[in-house]
Amino acid sequence: MRFFVIVLILLASLKVWAQDRVYRSVMGEALVSAYRDRAIEVCRKQTTKKAPAAGAHTVATLWTANSPAEVRMGDPDVDVALWDTQNPLWSQRFRNPHLILTAAGEPGAHCAYDLHAGVAILSP
Repeated sequence: MRFFVIVLILLASLKVWAQDRVYRSVMGEALVSAYRDRAIEVCRKQTTKKAPAAGAHTVATLWTANSPAEVRMGDPDVDVALWDTQNPLWSQRFRNPHLILTAAGEPGAHCAYDLHAGVAILSP
């Protein structure tokens, strides 16, 4: 009898885990497809502001529709401690969803578009 209870608990845990993974995958794909164009536009503007010497062709090739994109909770590049909840950047670091675009030409460069605030932060 104990064996069957353990098997049922394992099956229930597997079901919950599988549903969570499917939900996160589908929602991530939906957010990427919904916000990719806006994120590319904002990342291009931010790149132009940070590096005015960069040509329009260079900026256009960094952030394209083919750039790898993923959705994450929070931006790991923002330097805020977990316990510093009074910091104005805390929600940007830990709470707000971000669409992370990786540059096509440079593997280390990425742009984090905050879906809640509508702003982009370029990697250092």
